[in-house]
Amino acid sequence: MAVARRVLVVDDEEKVVFFLRESLEELGKNFTVRTAKSAEEALEKIDDQPYDLVISDLRMPGIDGLDLLRKIREKNPDTRLILMTAYGSDDVEADARSLDVFDYITKPFHVSDLVQVARDALALPPLSEEEVEVEEELEEEAEGLADDQSAAINHSLSNLRFEIGAQCIVLADAEGRVVSEVGITQGLNMGTFMPLVADGLTTVSSMAEYLQDEETFNLDFYEGRKYDIYSTGVGDNLILALVFDKRKQASRIGMVWLYVKRTIQDLLTTLSGEEPAAPPEEEAQVEEAPPLMADEPSADAEKREIIESAMTKLAEPEEEVETELEAEEDHSTFGIEEALNKGLIDEEFAELLKGED
Repeated sequence: MAVARRVLVVDDEEKVVFFLRESLEELGKNFTVRTAKSAEEALEKIDDQPYDLVISDLRMPGIDGLDLLRKIREKNPDTRLILMTAYGSDDVEADARSLDVFDYITKPFHVSDLVQVARDALALPPLSEEEVEVEEELEEEAEGLADDQSAAINHSLSNLRFEIGAQCIVLADAEGRVVSEVGITQGLNMGTFMPLVADGLTTVSSMAEYLQDEETFNLDFYEGRKYDIYSTGVGDNLILALVFDKRKQASRIGMVWLYVKRTIQDLLTTLSGEEPAAPPEEEAQVEEAPPLMADEPSADAEKREIIESAMTKLAEPEEEVETELEAEEDHSTFGIEEALNKGLIDEEFAELLKGED
């Protein structure tokens, strides 16, 4: 029986620990990956039980990464250590080496590179031939895109995955051939899965053509026993599929709708080669963004609260009331103003929806 290994990821940025945790979980079922958002929290976890590998950021509020690794080295000399930083220098690297750090990684980096370093640190066997073939196929599928386009697409998909909590998100061509993917696709054969998704969207495309709708947005939803699957078209030649493992993370259709629609616009801008209207310069260093104050809610958190509040209202059964509307009038859909007047959504959510039009 294989010995269970324990890995701890320490970073004050939620996005970083989210992506690294899920990526490191692909090391195998005999691994337990835990996260901490501060050095102080990490030390508490280490006091409870030792870890085989600790991966820490350098710059964090309070105790920084070097001091954390120094304390870990004093407590557990056998723990392997990896230091991440976007602010590398010869002095920092020298300090890291003095602590017998296994590796010193500078941001930005590919998550797959960090996973490989973790494998090396834990002396894991190399990838199997099948796993190597899968990685090579993904690299070949992305060759049709320029490097900057590929990076921008992956960035958009990764951000979307973080916002909605999907297990994986896949961008493919109209035949279902994968262009880009983020997340964990274990248990899903993309070569079979994506062509099925593409076939399912064919009818929608034909309907739009018949109705002479040049620009449409349609979000297909499949609710299964294990998975919730959303799919939509991106322009004329691409499709986007979002997979939620219901055993780990439930999906919220209102939130998915909002963020998918926004991401499609980002993808179309990237694929057209146009410059974004207002590119956030700090986004490349998102890992090192300043932390929020404890009483300062994030804009994304506020949006989530608005959306969830509105979706809760939509799910509540309406009281039976008499109406003077004619029987033949279609009640299947509401406009934003009508939904607002009926109390189905609040004013904040209505403004949010109008902003997406």
